Amino acid sequence: MLRVTVQHAQEVSKGVWAFDLPPHQVRMFGKCDNVSGVRSVVLLAAAEFEHASGNLAFDIEDATALNIGSSTDTIAILSHLAGEQRSTASIVASDSLLMSRGDKEFLDLCKIELPDHMQRAAGALLAGVRARSPGELKRGQSRNFSDTPDNFWYVIVQPRVEQLSITVRGTVDLFDGVTHLPVKDDRGNTLFKVSGEQDVDAAIKLIFRARRKL
Repeated sequence: MLRVTVQHAQEVSKGVWAFDLPPHQVRMFGKCDNVSGVRSVVLLAAAEFEHASGNLAFDIEDATALNIGSSTDTIAILSHLAGEQRSTASIVASDSLLMSRGDKEFLDLCKIELPDHMQRAAGALLAGVRARSPGELKRGQSRNFSDTPDNFWYVIVQPRVEQLSITVRGTVDLFDGVTHLPVKDDRGNTLFKVSGEQDVDAAIKLIFRARRKL
């Protein structure tokens, strides 16, 4: 298994690092159809960080490219924090990942309504989305949240089944077979479920495959 070590990484928050990595090297972390902006985004299932040296090490199989930017600026986000009992909702990263009131309301609800593993999944999911899209979740009826201003995805907190139900803009044929997550029609759009941290990277891929208006 190939081990990758990134030098001179800066830990901007717990489980979030910033470093320089050329776009062609980010492409080593799997096929990525999302190419936008100047910053690349990578989701890590596991990693080891040495504060003294600034070395960030991880297995290449644990890395998933979420976006390929046009510069060397790269953000890596750990999908969960091992041994941590609080929700990943408490992660506050650099200025590009500052939490809005609506996003905080969503994560606070997850903390109340969902078990620990789903709190971590919700936090990692939202961190991954915000690394590429600076919108804000807006609460609707009950436990529904839509992402403003584009509303290209919305999420429902489902405490009874301990899941997140996510609907993305676009018909099923646009998303079918893109990831391992089953998708189904939701009144002309597409619905899928997140059941744990193992679904986060797939969920982010589906969210950013959604049709955008803005």
